Amino acid sequence: MVPVCVNAVELKFITLEVAPWAYYDDSSDGYIGIFSDVVAEMEKRTGFTIKITLSSFGFSRINRELEMARQDCTLVILQKKREDIIVLGEVLFNHSMGVIANKNVRLDKYEDLYKLTISVHEVLSLEGQFMDDKKLNMEFDVDYSTGLRKIQHGRLDAVAGAISTIQYLAKMEGMDYLLGKPLVLKQEPIHLQCSKKSKNLKHLDKLNQAIKSIKSDGTLAKIIKRNS
Repeated sequence: MVPVCVNAVELKFITLEVAPWAYYDDSSDGYIGIFSDVVAEMEKRTGFTIKITLSSFGFSRINRELEMARQDCTLVILQKKREDIIVLGEVLFNHSMGVIANKNVRLDKYEDLYKLTISVHEVLSLEGQFMDDKKLNMEFDVDYSTGLRKIQHGRLDAVAGAISTIQYLAKMEGMDYLLGKPLVLKQEPIHLQCSKKSKNLKHLDKLNQAIKSIKSDGTLAKIIKRNS
């Protein structure tokens, strides 16, 4: 008797190309980072094949790809612009957002920011009170590395944004010695988000269960530690 052939499930996931979340590594000739490791675990636990695409630092391409259903899902911070085109899935973890200053500057409370000049990423910014506060002195830069170099050269005091990413980049560029303790302003959940138009939307429950198990059995904690 010839065995019945079951069609394999193939999905496409897109996310931001930024270390330590997800980036291309020349030495391994592939994508590495927290996202890549999480996706590999999701493949193991679902039996699905998941193809990874990385987008430059900005959400416009991710939103467009999901809206056109050229990509099935993403794992990133939720945006209001994206809410109408996706189905919200499981939370992977909460991303600390805030400000990291020169180590000689002490940040104990929000009001301490008023005396500083702060580099803010043009794309990934802190919404709400921070961005609307006219009393803050902000400089908009194209990436976190620019802000870190400005701190190194004494041109500003702090960098605002995704704290773990700023710390990782500072470490990789040999500038972590410059930075003090971060002031966390908010927690942004990293959600699984799948296109409403995706033909694979029926598999969302299985993807959610995979993420839940990755968190509950300690695998996610190991992935984050390995990539920090």
